[in-house]
Amino acid sequence: MHATFRPGLTRLLSVVALMTSLTATAETTAAAPFLLSAEGSGRATAYLESGKIITYQGKTHVAWLDTPAEGFRIRVRTLDHATGQWSPAYTIGEAADNHGGPALAVDAEGYLHVVYYSHHHPFRYHRSLRPNDASAWGPMEEFGIHLTYPTLLCASDGTLILTARRSYDDKPWELETWTKAPGASWTQQVPVLRSRYPGYVQFAASMAWAPDHQRLFLSFRIYEMPGYDNKNTDAITRVGCITSPDAGRTWTKLDGTPLALPATIDTLDAIVTCDSREGRIADTGSMTVSPDGTPFVTYSIRTQEASAAYLASPLPGGKGWRHLELNRFLPADMRNQAMIMQGGVVFNRAGQPIVVCTVLDFAFGEESWGHPSSTLVQFNSADGGRTFNAKRLTEPDRQTPRWLPNLEKPGGCNEIPAHPGMIYTEGGAGAGLGDILRNRVWWRTLE
Repeated sequence: MHATFRPGLTRLLSVVALMTSLTATAETTAAAPFLLSAEGSGRATAYLESGKIITYQGKTHVAWLDTPAEGFRIRVRTLDHATGQWSPAYTIGEAADNHGGPALAVDAEGYLHVVYYSHHHPFRYHRSLRPNDASAWGPMEEFGIHLTYPTLLCASDGTLILTARRSYDDKPWELETWTKAPGASWTQQVPVLRSRYPGYVQFAASMAWAPDHQRLFLSFRIYEMPGYDNKNTDAITRVGCITSPDAGRTWTKLDGTPLALPATIDTLDAIVTCDSREGRIADTGSMTVSPDGTPFVTYSIRTQEASAAYLASPLPGGKGWRHLELNRFLPADMRNQAMIMQGGVVFNRAGQPIVVCTVLDFAFGEESWGHPSSTLVQFNSADGGRTFNAKRLTEPDRQTPRWLPNLEKPGGCNEIPAHPGMIYTEGGAGAGLGDILRNRVWWRTLE
């Protein structure tokens, strides 16, 4: 018996075959590592607190810091999920140096927002001219003074919320907060954190929304140097987490105890505290919040010859923290290597945590920052973060670091895909703030 095909059915099958082909192409293109740029700076995808990936209604927008011949430039490209194709790279503006990379957010109407440029300067801000389109941007606005390291989120009413480090010449530095209501100017709010001493400090503040899009969580790594005078490099580092029940207007400890702002190490609860005089430094990655509203914080403890990374979550009843060491889940041939928390954690659409961390094989006393053995490992959980399976994301060659992973974060109105994305830098840190480098900037999905 011979089959007879009708013309209409033939056309239908052709359309189905074409759609299947396009879908397969999109999935393949999205899943495979993609080279965004070969002009990346020494900190092209730093810093972890500055979210640089936004997914919204079928598109993913990615921003980073390039160094073409003319100097530091903020670049952005867009992945169209329907076709699997990437747009050309668009230039948003310049940056002061390798600390001036972008922070991205999107509002409920699809307009993109970017803050960038500054390393102890005012920030520069733009809104996209069209929703879900990174190819053109509105006028530049400047705000603040002596600011660095922006964290940018969007509240349910469209208000932008930003934290950033504020430096001073003669008094303790602070973590400032700024808001921008729709159609209004940037407005400074009460600082959230403050160092106890004048001089250099970092806050490494990462923010994430609870599922209700009203409660905020803010994790931090306060790095302060008591008596810092350009000779004393002793540092105290504290990792912790605070929360705001009202979208950043007031802040409390996790148990609800009000915080007098700005808070300091003396008034903040600790997940972990380290002192370099005891040979220990704490680092932290980006945080996230689980589907049931539990904050998950990533951190590592580094010594001169080793480093271990942890995933921390509050114990029931707010009585301390559960600290899960991740090194023990590494592939067997990597378990004697160091893990430094340049990376972070995100929950996928199935409600399971994914952690990305930097693994390196450094000798006693070697500088870990930008170490040439740096490589990236992904940890996947199937039981809500109690155990993990690990796999290499990049292969180390002990000559070129693959590091500074930046994951897509839940910023309020973006949509975390079934397989969240990340970007990272392939290449060295450089010798100074103004080095013009030719690092590679890569995109890949976390499956």
